[in-house]
Amino acid sequence: MVGHSRPLRSQILVFAAAALYLGWGVGSLPLASGYTDPVRKVRPQDEALYSSISIGMAERGEWLTPRFLGRLALVKPIGAFLPTALSVRVFGDNLWSLRLFAVLCGAGAVAALYRWQGLSAAFLLAANPLFFFLSRRNMTDVPVLCATLLALYWWNRSEGRAAAALAWGVLTKSVAGLAPALILYKHWPRIVLMAAALIAPWHIYQAIQNPVWYWNEHILDEHLQWGLHTPENAAAESHAIFYSTRAWAWDPLLATLAPLALLFCLYRKRYTEAAWLAVSIAVLFAFGYRNATYLLPVFAATAAAAGPRIHWALAAGVLALRLATAGISHAPQDPVPPAAALAAYKALDRHNCLMVDGVLDEFVATTMHLTRVQYLLPGDARTLAPTNIDFPRRRIIADARTYHRVSLEPEESVLLLHDDSDLRHLIGNAPCDFLLPAHRRGQLTFPGPEVLVQKDGWIVIAPQPFDSGIEYFRTQPAK
Repeated sequence: MVGHSRPLRSQILVFAAAALYLGWGVGSLPLASGYTDPVRKVRPQDEALYSSISIGMAERGEWLTPRFLGRLALVKPIGAFLPTALSVRVFGDNLWSLRLFAVLCGAGAVAALYRWQGLSAAFLLAANPLFFFLSRRNMTDVPVLCATLLALYWWNRSEGRAAAALAWGVLTKSVAGLAPALILYKHWPRIVLMAAALIAPWHIYQAIQNPVWYWNEHILDEHLQWGLHTPENAAAESHAIFYSTRAWAWDPLLATLAPLALLFCLYRKRYTEAAWLAVSIAVLFAFGYRNATYLLPVFAATAAAAGPRIHWALAAGVLALRLATAGISHAPQDPVPPAAALAAYKALDRHNCLMVDGVLDEFVATTMHLTRVQYLLPGDARTLAPTNIDFPRRRIIADARTYHRVSLEPEESVLLLHDDSDLRHLIGNAPCDFLLPAHRRGQLTFPGPEVLVQKDGWIVIAPQPFDSGIEYFRTQPAK
């Protein structure tokens, strides 16, 4: 390990410079904008999901239990939401406060890498476009990276601090935060036991307060089904092709240096850096689900391994070149397709629920303080990916044909459409406004829907009830 002592003043300066660099213009960056996967153009949907949950926690003052669209959401531990919820409570609900914690964690990661491996490593990380992208989004990848770097640095220096950093990583992204414990072995029992004491209370609380949801969603779904088994992947490539193409698309320099740095660290007996890089690569193949953001630890570990052998001016030149050529840009990126329509709709200050056709808004509508948001998706309950929470039975997901006005608080978060007649049925029966692609308007053969908003190929309609002449099933929620 390198770990030379560096003046506190220089560490503070690096942190402040990194925070300014990462946070500049973050408040004008549209929610869920840009692409986490530059090959398939996959947007950061998780940012809207985590933001919606955090906003709800701050509004309700329910600091230990995350909810999404009115139902429990134990997909991640509390560390994924609580810091942002506190930021929203203190600074208000705005894009700046939603991303403040991620920016600070990004600056902390750069400063920690500088303290551990030197200025060149810090520059290489800061120049990584994926790191820059994720540090400006309310997501868990950069906070868990910061926790990992701190745990690795403190492991052989301060057991208490290492344990706190390890616990922070696990409480942010579950097993992804365990990387330091898989890499280092000295003081392992004491550090892991101290970390477990910090991790356990939230898990015990949820196991007591929400035992069914905790066991089925957090343990079975999130860790076992999605972690150990191979879920359905949108990308058809193998793991090797998927990650190699995304690594090259994001950062060809670090992608090229990764295998060379691994061999060099083994040769120079820098086993901590080598182990972190090897574990980060192995994890890509250990999980069935493929996600381009999983490359972030590989890039960070490569920067840590290669940085000490690269002159700081050369590493700084990489950052300057990417800023000059827009390889890294502070300019706002493309918003989600219906962003303009949603903004215009919000300005109307209506108090209806909103039904959204598809998820091309990437859940942005759920962050807009609307009365209620429901999503319309194609298919039926029998075609859903298997989960251990029976969403159809709980009426969280239901066929559109079963919708009818039973109560003022509808249970469904997702309604499944078989065909166009289901949409017409909803428009005639649901007391909601509808966000639809503009081409859908031609499929509404009945008269009467008032177009409230028309922007960028999307419309919002406030329909009038109609008699479609179609007989629909009226099923009661399953007991």
